[in-house]
Amino acid sequence: MVSSYELYVTAAGAYRANFVAAGLYEHRDGYDLSDIERKIYHEQIRLIYSQGTGLVAASTLCAVCVTLFLWRYTQHPLLIWWLAAIGISTSLRLCSIYLYLNATQSVRELPRWGTFYLLGSSITGIVWGVWPLCFYSSFAPEYLLMITAIFAGMVAVSAAAGSTYFPAFLGFSIPMLIPMSIAHILSGDDSMAFFGGNLLMFLVVNVILAIRCNRNYREFILSKLENLELIDRLAEEKRIAERAMVAKSRFLAAASHDLRQPLHAMGLFLSALRKREKDPKSQRIVEDMTKSADALNSLFNSLLDVSRLDAEIIEFDPVHVPSNSLFDALRAQFEQQAIEKNLDLNISTDSQVLYCDVVLLERVLRNLLSNAVQYTNSGSISLLCTEQSNDVVRIALMDTGLGIAEEFKEDVFSEYYQVNNPERDRSKGLGLGLSIVRRLCELMDVPLNMESTDGEGTIFTLDVPRGRGENILEQAKPVDAGVLGVNNCVLVIDDEMQVLQSMRHMLEGWGCEVMLAENAQDATQILALRGCIPDIVISDYRLAGVSTGVDAVTTIRVVLDVPVPAIIVTGDTSPERLKEVKDTGLRLLHKPVHPDELSEVMQILLAKEDTRASRVIA
Repeated sequence: MVSSYELYVTAAGAYRANFVAAGLYEHRDGYDLSDIERKIYHEQIRLIYSQGTGLVAASTLCAVCVTLFLWRYTQHPLLIWWLAAIGISTSLRLCSIYLYLNATQSVRELPRWGTFYLLGSSITGIVWGVWPLCFYSSFAPEYLLMITAIFAGMVAVSAAAGSTYFPAFLGFSIPMLIPMSIAHILSGDDSMAFFGGNLLMFLVVNVILAIRCNRNYREFILSKLENLELIDRLAEEKRIAERAMVAKSRFLAAASHDLRQPLHAMGLFLSALRKREKDPKSQRIVEDMTKSADALNSLFNSLLDVSRLDAEIIEFDPVHVPSNSLFDALRAQFEQQAIEKNLDLNISTDSQVLYCDVVLLERVLRNLLSNAVQYTNSGSISLLCTEQSNDVVRIALMDTGLGIAEEFKEDVFSEYYQVNNPERDRSKGLGLGLSIVRRLCELMDVPLNMESTDGEGTIFTLDVPRGRGENILEQAKPVDAGVLGVNNCVLVIDDEMQVLQSMRHMLEGWGCEVMLAENAQDATQILALRGCIPDIVISDYRLAGVSTGVDAVTTIRVVLDVPVPAIIVTGDTSPERLKEVKDTGLRLLHKPVHPDELSEVMQILLAKEDTRASRVIA
């Protein structure tokens, strides 16, 4: 026996084929016809069942009203039996609807649900169709016409709502209207025969309308399925892009770590060599090598800034600060570069009080000034600071450089994007400067605006909150660098022999006593043999095996039962790793470490330890 589902698919295929042949249907590439037809079928079944309760209730209510109305004129016993038949069909249909709506998705996708609904609709239509066979001769024409109007109205409602599943509409409407039409035609009354013929035409018209409604439903469902497919594809593309970003970050972190190791060692060797080399020619060579190492260091620090922003470990610590102290440092840094390019560098000497994070704002202005000097070949660069209102101070950077074309104004804030560097000249950076600027401004909640004309120059403006002069804190005096005390005992832990040797040469040049170890176990053994407590520990983060520098520092502190000051040095720029080290509270430096930076941090930690010790003694 052929199921209603198979009949439906066959009819739908024929229906689709007719439209394809007529050129009225555009085939969607990428979809399997049988698969999409199956999905459309299940969606139609879902829709007809979701509105089935209302249709069944309306049909039953009409039957009750008809019975009560006619019962006042004729207490025909068959009316009660007919209404009971309506009640039984209604109960069966409601039971089927309840089972469907409470079934699991896999059960709902079984083809039998369409058969159940078709049977329920057909039984109801047959019960209604029995009415004229049983009662036609019992009522006057005016009552028959009233009942005919009710029949026609129910068919019209079914054409609009029930056409979602076309077989159900046919199963209900045809057995309902045809008996009434035939009864009118065979009544012998010309007027009733006329109404019977019109009723047949009404049925044909509603069948045509139901076909059109069914087609619209199908096209709507098809569009919905295509949209869902598109959403799934977009979601998959998003997942692929996210995995690619994660893979890129991991690659950059790994590559950065591996490249920073030898660069870190080279910088330390150069620092040690600079102190030992007395020949002027050799010193110039060392200085040129140092400049090359510094250039590479600058590129790596750009990657590090991005990683720190991704890790969300950059802290925003605003203070009240005079603008001239910030601008004086920038003037000292870029004045010589401007002179070498014959540029007029005008930096405001007017002092305004800013409420900002000095480190972050200086980083933003340094990046903007660096770009201005790099892309300005003639003319001037101006950095001005003016008070806009009681609450805002505007910092404006203006240059007469190359400018930025309109179509590139948004792209220049993207990572790794450079407009005027097709040859990827490494001296021009990685294309991260403006990306870092925008993200730092967002972190500080400082509005950043850019106006630029291609070939004429660029203006950047930043609106910084105005500070209060009475809240300016006295700047801490720098630690005397000399100063690392002679005979300071330093324990260095690293699994790279080159790094250990370079650290030995540099620290011994500073007058320190140096102990070297490759891991925590070696370090504890060396400390036991030497019988001393180091003044400070400097450890690489990534050691051999699964241990880390944090583990090594923890082990040493536990063994010695002393909170020895410690510095973690790492070439790893992954956001997860940066956040992990920061959470330990240890001081973190990034390879390649500049010797001056390392010296400053060591002096700060040793000074704090001396202060703590003096308090304990006191």
